[in-house]
Amino acid sequence: MVGIRLSSIDKRFGTTRVLEGVELDIGDGEFVSLVGPSGCGKSTLLRIVAGLERQDRGTVSIGDRPVDLLRASDRNLAMVFQSYALYPHLTVAENIAVPLRMRRMTRWQRLPAVGRFMPGSRLRRREIDEAVRDAAEMLDIAHLQGRRPGQLSGGQRQRVALGRALVRNPDAFLLDEPLSNLDAKLRVHMRAEIAELHRHLGRTFVYVTHDQVEAMTMSDRIAVMMDGVIVQCDTPQRVYHDPQDIRVARFIGSPQMNVLPATRADDGTVVFAGVSLPLRASAKSGRSIHVGIRPDAFAPAAASAALLSGSVRHVENLGPEVFARVEVAGLGERLVVRFEPAAARALRPGMPVDLSFDPARAVLFDAVGRRIECWSGEGARALRALGG
Repeated sequence: MVGIRLSSIDKRFGTTRVLEGVELDIGDGEFVSLVGPSGCGKSTLLRIVAGLERQDRGTVSIGDRPVDLLRASDRNLAMVFQSYALYPHLTVAENIAVPLRMRRMTRWQRLPAVGRFMPGSRLRRREIDEAVRDAAEMLDIAHLQGRRPGQLSGGQRQRVALGRALVRNPDAFLLDEPLSNLDAKLRVHMRAEIAELHRHLGRTFVYVTHDQVEAMTMSDRIAVMMDGVIVQCDTPQRVYHDPQDIRVARFIGSPQMNVLPATRADDGTVVFAGVSLPLRASAKSGRSIHVGIRPDAFAPAAASAALLSGSVRHVENLGPEVFARVEVAGLGERLVVRFEPAAARALRPGMPVDLSFDPARAVLFDAVGRRIECWSGEGARALRALGG
């Protein structure tokens, strides 16, 4: 097992900047997801690690060894592509065996007719067959080895692609949006299978996705990418509860965090929607700030204890949880509020609601979107300690 280190990675395509100064340390055996919107550079970064693209500046190290001058085939990494990249004319077993045949057999030994009669060919074919069988059994596709890709479901094709990566016994696995072509139900199943495979193998996994749910449920750490840079890299819990940039707050979470304009009074008090909150913002923050509140931080309240009052405009019932869009006078956009199903039974568009929230769960950002410290009325507890 090995770790991967990226140092000062820059990449441009013509005049378009794709990556700028990317720094990332991936520990030995760690599962790290690169997540971000389309076009943020995450797939390009993965291809640079794999050796399929060459960076303009910076260094890629696998273990303690720089690999910038090594070809992709010499880096001992296995890559699983979004399209699966299976050979349609080969069987499942033959597809899984391809990297082993290319690595362990000579050109003459690979020939279909005379190859089996070449010296050493029989032993190597037997070893390859064993490795293919072990991988197929691990991925529960042993019964499909004689079929061709066109006879398989999407989930089965994905397992074949994983098996082809697995037999190489690589130092690390690189996965580029491998579940994006699957339906929602199958994605949930395959998420669990990939996470279980990682735990079983103990190898380093680098996983690219635009689906934050995949990143949150499988990863040891998440690297959130925006516009060619890693904005924050941390555990899923800290990225969700303690975003260090307003872009992370808006991207991570479904529904996303409510990020709304507020002001900082001269005494540091935060004024939000005409209400003075029991929070004090850092003096460095300036007067124009933003307050971020997760939908699940809100709770219904009696009118006398409410911090905010508004009216329901839309209700989304998802079964185990209900989300309502609430219009509050003075706010430029509607709040998204999570309700427990029992409390949400009476919700109807147009009805008034009174809400409170724990100020300690609010996060503040300055005018340019950087995280700033704030303290609740209970004392000087920096909110960046949340989620730790």
